[in-house]
Amino acid sequence: MSHLGRIGELTDELITVITGLASKQDAGKFRRWQDFAFQAIKQPSPRTNQFEVAARLKGLQEKFRVLNHDDLADALQDRIAEVEQISYKLAPEVLSLFLQLSDQPVKYSKVADLELLKPLDPPPPLTWSDILADDPLDDVEGVWSNIDFAADTSEDEDSVSTTDRSFQRLEVSSVSNKNDEDGALAQSYIVPEDDNALQEVTGAQFWISQVKLFREQAEGLHDMRELDGLWLITELQAVREVLFMLSGLPTSLFKREDPVIISLNTKYALHHSSEHSLHHILHSYAVTGTKLNRLRAWTVNKQDVPLTQTFTAATQQRLRSFNRSLSEMQGQFVAPQEEVVVSLLGIYSKVQLAAQPLLQLSEVVADLDVTCSAEPFRSLELLFDRASSNQASGDDEGFEFMAGLFFQCFETYLRPIRQWMNDGELGQHDRTFFVSMTKEKTESASLWSGQYHLLETAPGYLHAPNFLHTAAKRIFRIGKSVVFLKKLGAFEDRFNEEPAQEPQLNYKSICLSGSSTSLVPFSQLFDMAFDDWVNSKQHTSLSALRDRLYSQCGLWRSLDALEYIYFLKDGTLSSTIATTIFDKIDRGKGAWNDQFLLTELVQGVYGSLQCIDPENLAVRSAVGGYKDIQHRRRSVKILTCVLIEYDISWAVANIIKKSSTNTYQRIFTFLMQIRRAKHLLERQRLLTSRLPSLDSEDGENDHIYSLRLRLLWLTNTLYTYLTETVLAPSTVDMRKRMASAEDVDAMIAVHETYISHLEDQCLLSKKLAPIHQAIISLLDLTILFSDTQASYAGEKSFDLTNRSAISTVSTPASQRRRRPRNQSVSSSSSDDEDDKTEPNTSPIPTNEITYANKLRKLREQFDRLYGFVSAGLQAVGRTGGEPCWEMLAERLAWGNGARG
Repeated sequence: MSHLGRIGELTDELITVITGLASKQDAGKFRRWQDFAFQAIKQPSPRTNQFEVAARLKGLQEKFRVLNHDDLADALQDRIAEVEQISYKLAPEVLSLFLQLSDQPVKYSKVADLELLKPLDPPPPLTWSDILADDPLDDVEGVWSNIDFAADTSEDEDSVSTTDRSFQRLEVSSVSNKNDEDGALAQSYIVPEDDNALQEVTGAQFWISQVKLFREQAEGLHDMRELDGLWLITELQAVREVLFMLSGLPTSLFKREDPVIISLNTKYALHHSSEHSLHHILHSYAVTGTKLNRLRAWTVNKQDVPLTQTFTAATQQRLRSFNRSLSEMQGQFVAPQEEVVVSLLGIYSKVQLAAQPLLQLSEVVADLDVTCSAEPFRSLELLFDRASSNQASGDDEGFEFMAGLFFQCFETYLRPIRQWMNDGELGQHDRTFFVSMTKEKTESASLWSGQYHLLETAPGYLHAPNFLHTAAKRIFRIGKSVVFLKKLGAFEDRFNEEPAQEPQLNYKSICLSGSSTSLVPFSQLFDMAFDDWVNSKQHTSLSALRDRLYSQCGLWRSLDALEYIYFLKDGTLSSTIATTIFDKIDRGKGAWNDQFLLTELVQGVYGSLQCIDPENLAVRSAVGGYKDIQHRRRSVKILTCVLIEYDISWAVANIIKKSSTNTYQRIFTFLMQIRRAKHLLERQRLLTSRLPSLDSEDGENDHIYSLRLRLLWLTNTLYTYLTETVLAPSTVDMRKRMASAEDVDAMIAVHETYISHLEDQCLLSKKLAPIHQAIISLLDLTILFSDTQASYAGEKSFDLTNRSAISTVSTPASQRRRRPRNQSVSSSSSDDEDDKTEPNTSPIPTNEITYANKLRKLREQFDRLYGFVSAGLQAVGRTGGEPCWEMLAERLAWGNGARG
C-alpha cells in the first residue's frame, strides 16, 4: 500500500474514533471531515523543541528518584543514552509523543515489563542431518532407481509407418516397473496439416495475385482499353476492406496519402458493377474514413489541460464503441446465423447511422484550432452548441450523443468551480477557470473587491463558456463569501449545518426527467438545472456571511456612527462642536484648527454614544493658507480644512469603501458651513429700544431687515433641506435595502447608490458645481453682512457682547496689508479651486462709500446669486433631475418674496 493510501486509512479511522461517524452512514458529512483533516495535515507544523523534551525527560527521572523509584530512573536513563546514539531527525517528535501518551508512569511502570521488549532467540539453522532424521532417504519404492525405458519398449514400434506429409497416431504399450500404467508419446498430440484451409487463406489474399476480368464480364461496365490493369475482387472482399478501413487499419482497396487522408485504389473492380458506381460508393466510404482518422489522430495528441484530457478520453471511449459496432457487422459475414445479402450499398446505411455522431464530433475537433490554447473550454461551447442544434433539428440520437459527451466533460470543468464555492480555493495553474487571484498583497479592507477578480479574454468578455456568463458572477460571489468567512474565522461553522443535496448534472437527470422536457430547448434545460445546482451551494455561505456582518461585525453600528459624526444627527452634540470651533475662529486664535485639541473635543462629545468608539475617531487639519485667520475667516471655506476620520472594522470597510468617505466629509463640511452662517446671523440680537433715528431717505432699515431676513431664510431652508429632505429619508431607505441585500455585492451596490444620490441631492456633484459655488458665495455674503453691521452700528443697533470679536476686517483698506502675490501657500487642491472662484464679497471701505450704499451693494449681490441658484435648481430639476431640486427652488422663491 502506498504512503498516501496508508495516511488516508489512518485519517478515516481517526475521524470514526473521534466523531463516531462512519463513511457509509453519511458520506457527504464524512467527506467534509476528510477535507478538513487533510487540510490540517497539509499545513506545515513547527518542529518540536528538543530542549524542552530533554528537560521533561530529566524532570521525569528526578521524579522517579524523589519517589524512591531509582530502578525506573536508571532504566529511563539507559534508554535515553541509547536514543542519543541513534541518528534520527524525528527523535524529539517521537519522544514527545511518548510523553504525551504516558499515563501516570510512576504508578503503572514496572522494570520487569522491559523483559517483554527483548527480542526472542532465533531458531537454530536447519541442517541435512535434521532433514534426514525427520525424513530418511530409504528407497523403498525405487524412487531413486534408474529405469531403462529402451528395454521395456514394445516391439510394436517397429511396425509404425510414417508418411512424408503427416503422422499417424502411435499406440504404445505402458512402461513401468511395477504398475502397468498407460502412457503416450509426444507425437500422438501433433495435429496434422489441413491443406484445404491453407489454400483458402492464400486465395483470399487478392492483393497478391491478380484475378483478371473477362471481356464478357467487362463489356458495358468498364473501359476495354484498361481491362488488363484491373484486378477483380468479390463484393465480400470489398465489404471486408471497407470495414477494416473504417476501423483505422491499413487496407489494399484504400491507400493513405498521409496519416489522415484516405484515397481510393482504382485498380480494383467488381464484375457486376460499373467503374463509376464502384468508385462513387468507395469514395463516400473514404470521406467517412478520413473524418474518423482525423478524430483518431487528435486523440493521440498529448493534452495537459484536465478538461481536454477528459474530452479526449470520452472521444476514445466512443471510438471504441464504434469499432465494436463494426466488429458486429463483420460477424454477420464471417459467421452468419442466417442468409445475409452482401452489398456495399446495404452496409453503407448502417455505417453512416453508426458513424454520424462521430462525424459531427470530427467537425467539432476540426473547429478546435489555435483558439483552444487561449480558451481551453472552447470544446464545451462547441459541444453545447452542437447538442442544441441536434435537438432543434430533431436528431434524437445525435442530441443524446452530444449531450452525454458534454455532461461528461462538464463534470471535469465543475471541479474548480465546486472547489471555489465549497472551500474558497483556486487550483494551481488552472487555465480554464474564470476566477483569478491578484498577485499583489491586498489589504483586508479591500478583500472583497481587490483580492480576486474575474478573468476576461477581451474587454467585457468573460473567460468562461458563453453558457455560464449569466451564472459566473453568482459563482464568483459565493466563493468570495467563503473566503470572507475564512478571514472572519467563521468557516468551520458550516460543519454544524446539514448541507443541501447537490443536484446531479447529467443527461439522464436533465434531459430525461419528464415527458415535457423534450419540448424545452436544451439551453433552457441546462440553465434551470445549473441554477438549481448553484442555489444548493449559495444559501449557506451567503446567508452566514450576511448574518455575520449584521450581528458581529457591527455594520449597523458603523452606519449609526457615520450618521452621527458626518450628518450631525444629534443637534445638541453637534452644536457643542460647531460653537466651539466658530468661537475660536471669531476670536482670531491661530490654533483654532489644532488637530489634537479638535480630536480631544470630538472624542469627548461623541464618547457618550454607544455606536461610536472614541479611540477610532480623529480630526485632521490641513493648515496651509488658513494660518491667515483674519483673511480666511471672511469665508465659510475656512471649514474645509477640518477633516474628521473614523476608522471602521475591515469587514465593514469592504462595504463602506474609502471612496465613500470623501462624500461623507463633503456633506459634513457643507452642513458646518451653513451652521457657520446661521451662527453669525442668530447671535446678532437687535435692540429695538435703543435704535437710533436713522436717515429714512437712505432706507437703511429696509435694507438691514430685508437682507437679514432673506439670509436667515436661505440658511434655514438649506439646512432643513439637507437634514430632513435628503439625509434622513435617504438613510432610512438605504437601511431597508441594505437589510434585504442578498450578498456583499448587493450591500456594496446599495451603499454606492446611496452615496451617489446624496452627492446629487446635496448639490455636491460635478454637474451642480456652479450652483454649489453660488450657495457658498451667498454664505460668504452672510459673514460680510455680519461684519459690516458689527463695524458700523456698534452699540447703537446691536449688542456688542454677541458680535464678532474681530472687527479689524472692517477697517479701511488703507490700514490693512494685502498678502504678497509670491507668498507660499500650502493647501489642498479643492481649496485652491475655491479661492480662484471666490466672489468679490469684501466690504467696501467706509471712507469711500456710505453705509447705505454698501447695504445696497450687498443686496444686489444677494439678489443676483439668489436668483441664479433658484433658476439653476428649477432648470436642472425640470430636465430629468431630482424632484427635490424643484422643491428646494420653490422654498427659496418663497423667501425671496418676503418683506422685511
